[in-house]
Amino acid sequence: MSELSREHVIEIVSSMMENYPEAGQGSVMECYAWDYETNTFSFCDTEERANYELTQEKLIATFPLIKSDKWPKGCTPPPKREEVEEWRVWLCHADAQDFDAFVQLCCHGEVIYR
Repeated sequence: MSELSREHVIEIVSSMMENYPEAGQGSVMECYAWDYETNTFSFCDTEERANYELTQEKLIATFPLIKSDKWPKGCTPPPKREEVEEWRVWLCHADAQDFDAFVQLCCHGEVIYR
């Protein structure tokens, strides 16, 4: 099993986040500001009325949680192999629910809202 390079992880998390502001409409985690060039996003948890700033480093640090027991059942299962092509296929199958779960992992360290 090969490990993904930092550049590949950046590619994957960037792909996950590139449509979140629009696709996440109606989610509890509301994205109200973003900068795609720097991969930074501002979120408001509309239930808790708390704000979160997600930087590229936070997104990268959270990425391994997708392959942990914190990734909820019902979300698109992550690839079994750590290969960039496997993750690209995963991105084709992932949906707004998966990306919302990832944002919650980044902000809360767990998926609270389903």
